[in-house]
Amino acid sequence: MGLTRRREPNPSSSPKTRPAQRHPIFLNGVKVLVVNTHKFLGVMVDQELHWKDHVNFAICKGTNWVTQYCRLAKPSKDTSAKFMRHFYNLIAVPKMLYSADLFLIPETGRSKGMKGFITRLAKIQRQASLHITGAMRLAPTDAIDACMDILPFPLLVEKIVF
Repeated sequence: MGLTRRREPNPSSSPKTRPAQRHPIFLNGVKVLVVNTHKFLGVMVDQELHWKDHVNFAICKGTNWVTQYCRLAKPSKDTSAKFMRHFYNLIAVPKMLYSADLFLIPETGRSKGMKGFITRLAKIQRQASLHITGAMRLAPTDAIDACMDILPFPLLVEKIVF
């Protein structure tokens, strides 16, 4: 994987530029293929060092976890909301936000940070909190987070990144 943000004109003209073409490397007669993204220590690294692939990977992990989690959180399973909240905080949050200090930049007064990605990840927390509390889908997120005694997701990201 060659890490560079160098771009070249695109012959098909939509979009105007594309990442620079990289050619395979030969080491002792073995051809090493060129890849655009690579998973290294659980982090998806892009050839241009953009984090879009890793954020989508984190969203996919969180969504898959919540779909399995909703089976346990049903009121008929007799699992209390207290234990389901602990389960969410101990399993889902570290799973989604592994290496968050690399790829998530919280919003500050001067920059908007990665607000769109944080919003997409916050939807997963909302789904989990709806399953825990059994609240209706129209319930406000702030009220559900307060009932569950968890931080709102942007503040949770700031805490983890700090």
